[in-house]
Amino acid sequence: MDIQAENEYPLKNKPDTPLWSENFAMVFNDSVNKVSALFGIGTWYLDTSVWRENFAVTLPDGQVLVGRQFGRNTRDSGDSVVSAAFLQYRIVDAEKKVRLVYDGPVWSYRIEELLNQGAIGGKAQRLKLTLDFDAITPLWDMHAGHKTDKTGLAGSMHTEQLGRCNGVLKINDTEIVIRDAFSNRDHSRGSRDIGNYRNHCWIQGTFASGRSFQIYVIRMHHVDGIAMSNAMVTQDGVQYPATVEKIEFVESADDRRKPHTMVLKSALGEMTLRASNLYATIPVVTTSPFNLTMGIVKEPHALMFDEPMTVEWNGETGYGWSERGFSKTKT
Repeated sequence: MDIQAENEYPLKNKPDTPLWSENFAMVFNDSVNKVSALFGIGTWYLDTSVWRENFAVTLPDGQVLVGRQFGRNTRDSGDSVVSAAFLQYRIVDAEKKVRLVYDGPVWSYRIEELLNQGAIGGKAQRLKLTLDFDAITPLWDMHAGHKTDKTGLAGSMHTEQLGRCNGVLKINDTEIVIRDAFSNRDHSRGSRDIGNYRNHCWIQGTFASGRSFQIYVIRMHHVDGIAMSNAMVTQDGVQYPATVEKIEFVESADDRRKPHTMVLKSALGEMTLRASNLYATIPVVTTSPFNLTMGIVKEPHALMFDEPMTVEWNGETGYGWSERGFSKTKT
């Protein structure tokens, strides 16, 4: 798919639309080392000259490393770079390659601390990380043809791409080499307000046979049934729009790391997927209108579980990412 360059790079002239923001995200799942991460960097809706970076890295010993900073994208690096403070996201080759670099402080927690107390600070450690993302599928333009987002959550412009990550992670004196890890990146723009958010599933996976899938489903408190349902199946680089025939939502904190089933239908036929071995959890909390942090907060909020996973399909074992969330009431 030919995606215009403006859908890859950050906007120079940002609109003054209320609650508008631009956001870049990337996840990776290193199933060999049992290391995973979620990175997000986006503009602040109160002042779009300010960028905020939120991320978490899970380690094999159960640590969850958390970073959160605000800053202005002032580095003289050209239009291909997004940066707030210490995190740098660079479009190396549009639609093909991205480099993510971080060198700065992080704070370490256990998942129980994040779910019970939140990310309340403590002793800082130094994380150095370099990741190279190489695409294995075309960009998926989720709103191709209409550029609308009735939920106010996904962004009126939203692209995603599956790939592989290679790089090096160093926390203090411990170094981990990341090789051929599953990865997904996305880029979105639009007004966002989670006030009526109820549930969502944002799930992707790849298989060695050349098959991959991407899912984004949302439910809202003020909308009966499913408010948004988008999916894509890709085989050997060819994309096939899909419908979501079955999806399982989370409804409580007890549902973290819970195996779940998805069913997709495309021109390639029906695809039944089983997510299992969700070996880590990154608890992401959002508060209205669109504020993100890692770990619980006192204010009314939505809670999401970002989890690396193994996925089974048609006798094959693949790897991917599962983000599922809920909010019992309007926020």
